Amino acid sequence: MGFDQSKCIFSECKGECLTRCPYISYDEGKAKEAIQTLIAGETAPILSECITCAACNDFCPLGANPWDLISWRQEQTGILGIPEDAKPSSDWLTKPDLVIPGKEGGPLISMGGIFEVVPQTEFLTGKMFADATLIGGGKIACGFTETHLGRASRPLTFLPEFIANLTKEAEKYGVTEIIFTHDACYNVATTIAMREHIDVPFRPIHILEYIRNWLRDNPEQITPLNLKVAVQGGCTTRYAPTGGDHEIWSDWLADIFDLIGVESVEEKRTYTGDDRLCCGSAIFHKQHERAMDIQHKNIQDAILAGAEQYVFICPACISIMRATCRKMKLDPVYITQLVRQALGEDLGKAGSAGFGYPVK
Repeated sequence: MGFDQSKCIFSECKGECLTRCPYISYDEGKAKEAIQTLIAGETAPILSECITCAACNDFCPLGANPWDLISWRQEQTGILGIPEDAKPSSDWLTKPDLVIPGKEGGPLISMGGIFEVVPQTEFLTGKMFADATLIGGGKIACGFTETHLGRASRPLTFLPEFIANLTKEAEKYGVTEIIFTHDACYNVATTIAMREHIDVPFRPIHILEYIRNWLRDNPEQITPLNLKVAVQGGCTTRYAPTGGDHEIWSDWLADIFDLIGVESVEEKRTYTGDDRLCCGSAIFHKQHERAMDIQHKNIQDAILAGAEQYVFICPACISIMRATCRKMKLDPVYITQLVRQALGEDLGKAGSAGFGYPVK
C-alpha cells in the first residue's frame, strides 16, 4: 500500500479507480484527469466527493493505490470539512483505560477505543468469552478511523507506539496472542505493520478467527439458526490480509455461517465483494442525505437478495446503519450476537444490534 506513482500508468488502464466508484459518475477521461491533477499537487473535486472507503485501491488494475494519494491530499488541504465535534478529539490517545478481568491465562481481547461507540462489553459476554480479559483505551486504539476524517497520517505516526503498547499488554497478561474486535486494529497490526516494516512480537487474532475456532471446539453447544443473511463488509476490511484472491476474513465468516446454520445471500447481491458499499460514516454529518441514500441502496439490495438479517462485523458500521435497517424492516445483528443466538443465549440489554451512537 501507499500510492505508487510508477504503477499509475494511464496508457495501461481505463481509469477504473474512479469509473468503478459507485458514489460518483466519472468517465475514463475525467477519472484520469482527476488523478493527474492530484499527482501534480493541485486540488480536484474528487477530494470532497470521496467518501473515504478505499475501494479505488481494489479497483486499480495496476496496484497503484490511488486512495492513498487521495487521502494524502485530503489531509494536506483539509478539504473534507468535517465538523470538529464529529471528529475524535485531538487527545484521543488519552481515552481512559478499561479492563474487565477474566481467568488467568484466558484470551486477551482488545476493544481499542471502539467500546465508547457501541456496547462491546456486552457484545463480548456469554460462553465464547467467559474466560476472556477485555482491555480498551487510547493507548491500544489504532486510530485508523482517522482515515475517514481527513487525517490518514495520524495512525501511521502512532503505529510503532501502538504495537509497543500492545506488546506490553501481552507480556502483562502472559499471552502470546491478542484478539481484536475491530478489523481496523487487526489490519493495522498485520498488513499495515508489515508494510511499514514494524515487528509485531505477538500474534494478532481477528475476532472472526477466534469465534470460528471456538465453535469448532464446541459443536455440541450449537443449535442451527436456519437463517439467510447479508453481510456488511465495511471499508477497513479492504486492508485485510488476503488469501489467494480474497480477503481472509471472508473465509472465517463463511466457516462461522456453516457451523451455525446460516446461509449467506451475498452471491445474489449487486453490492458485494469489491463492489460493497460503505456505511456512510465519513459523510454522515456533513452530507447526511447522501449517506442515507447509500444506506437505503445498500439495505434494499440485501432485502432483494432474500436476507432475513443484516450481519455486521464492524462495530462502527452497525452503530451507523442499525436505525436505517430497522426502518426498512431488515434486522441488524452484530456477529457475536448472531452466534450467541445459535448458542441459545440471552442477548441482554444490547440485543442483536446495539446502541450508543446517535443515528438521525
